[in-house]
Amino acid sequence: MNMRLLGAVSAIALLAACSGEVPTVSNEPAPTVTQTKTESVDYQDQLDAISRAFFDEVPESASAYGAPAALAPDANRHLNARSVAAETARRARMADLVRQIDAIDEAGLTPHQKRVKASLSTLFQGAVGPGELVDYGGIFAAYGVWYLPYTINQNSGATVELVKLFESQHAVNDDASADAYVARLEAMGPVLDDVLAKFTSDVEAGAIPPDFIIAKAKAVIDNFSGDAASENVLYTSFVKKLDEAGLGDADYATRAEALISEEILPAYRRISAYLGSIEAEAPHDAGIWRLPNGPALYEAMIRHHTDENLSADELHQRGLDEVERITAEMDALLRAEGYTEGSVGERFAAMAKDPRFTYPDTDEGKARILDDIQAQLDGVNALLPEWFGILPKYDVVVRQVPAFSQDSAPGGFYDPPAQDGSRPGTYWINLRSTSIWPHFSVPTLTYHEAVPGHHMQIAIALDQEVPLMSSIVYSNSSVEGWALYAEALAAEMGLYDDDPFGNIGRLQAELHRAVRLVVDTGMHAKKWSREEAIDYMMDVEGADESDAVSEIERYVVWPGQALGYKVGMLRLQELRAMAEEQLGDDFDIRAFHDEVLKVSSFALPVIDEHITGWIEEKAAQ
Repeated sequence: MNMRLLGAVSAIALLAACSGEVPTVSNEPAPTVTQTKTESVDYQDQLDAISRAFFDEVPESASAYGAPAALAPDANRHLNARSVAAETARRARMADLVRQIDAIDEAGLTPHQKRVKASLSTLFQGAVGPGELVDYGGIFAAYGVWYLPYTINQNSGATVELVKLFESQHAVNDDASADAYVARLEAMGPVLDDVLAKFTSDVEAGAIPPDFIIAKAKAVIDNFSGDAASENVLYTSFVKKLDEAGLGDADYATRAEALISEEILPAYRRISAYLGSIEAEAPHDAGIWRLPNGPALYEAMIRHHTDENLSADELHQRGLDEVERITAEMDALLRAEGYTEGSVGERFAAMAKDPRFTYPDTDEGKARILDDIQAQLDGVNALLPEWFGILPKYDVVVRQVPAFSQDSAPGGFYDPPAQDGSRPGTYWINLRSTSIWPHFSVPTLTYHEAVPGHHMQIAIALDQEVPLMSSIVYSNSSVEGWALYAEALAAEMGLYDDDPFGNIGRLQAELHRAVRLVVDTGMHAKKWSREEAIDYMMDVEGADESDAVSEIERYVVWPGQALGYKVGMLRLQELRAMAEEQLGDDFDIRAFHDEVLKVSSFALPVIDEHITGWIEEKAAQ
């Protein structure tokens, strides 16, 4: 899944990066949620106050999520402060927000409102936790949510996210928004210098990134800052926005070009120069175990990204167990189809290169992919009434990512429907090359992103009242856990009965998530090297080397994030097994799924508590 969907819906929090690509965010404003008569005014006032304080600290998130002016006044003119002093102040203020959330009086609250409170408390505590252990890094530093141990890296942080803010999140439709764009450009140079000062302070404190991360971050910065200001995306995208808004004759572009040339690009080059000066002295160790208080920090990162207090050893073993189970299933299926030579990873890699599984890289081939996806959607939609009591009232359609954006867009992502029903949900697939989509990989993406995955999740949640803050400080494990659960459910529904190779593709996708448990804990807790992790991924799942390198280096700078997917899936499967065992013949799969989808926007422990209570209630009847 891609975070693009987050900017368009305040009904549910859905994370980033199913595909492993850097997320983008839609410019569409989030729909407002109308207060109902059952809501406590004090409750709503408290949530609004918490939201205003949050957006004051993280104004860039206001643009990304279309926050209303009442909650984020003038936010579109400002950038997140990123100095050493600002980081210290942010940690104190966010910790105070946790106390404000916990202080909300539950007397008179509905069960739903109590879940909102509990979820926000869990997720804010997880996000604040790393900053309570170490001085280095930044809280709420990636996509307005994640802690980053290295505030400059190749995937996220200010050097990457500020560009995306201007290019794809800051809308320009009138003089006020154009002037705000320029005001943010005026702030960008000083902010980048503050970023460098904070990063330098962290390095001096012992939090230096691995040498290969420094090299990759420097390469990204050099690529961005190498062109003249008139060719830089900060300028060219602004000119395009001005033209589309009918403001091309104004002097905004001239002011922007001067700021980019004289302040912003020099600031990027200063960062590059510093990275170049420390690369030779940087260690090669991949894990954060080597950082000050690193082992404790990793424990906090696990809680941050899984919502639960799990040990690295427990997760590592769980990953190994899942790898063994899934590999055995794949082995049997591969042998049945005549793939008998080599390891499972080697056989899958060979299967991926088999010409019979490739679509022609032509307009006709791309049309065939879209037709196949539509057939998959038709097939699963026909079966939904057997598996779900509450069905989505919004349609979902499949669309090809437009040619102008396909080079930078992820492989597949989902945009939610309009709440008024005027626009269906959209499942986007990137067809820049059909080679990235062998036949056996497409169904799993469909069932993950659309039905019964994220479209089901969002379409049901759109009719619930979830505050905007629950869309921003979101649960990595519950959101992605449902999508992975949906992948496995598709097999239960019989959707692979006539497609053994598609089922192998499904298992390979699940194997990849199990491998993540092993390599993330391997690097950050068990002192695996980058190379050991890359080799493990290539050997076990048959990953291409370039893909494995990109994935592993992502886990290096986002410790713990890759754990949430499988943790969430396994917990949902455990809850279902508990319900089946305790309810016996009274277990209704449709009722179970309905209950999960009612709460799938919340932190995993809140889902756990709700479903456990539902099981107890049903068992007592």
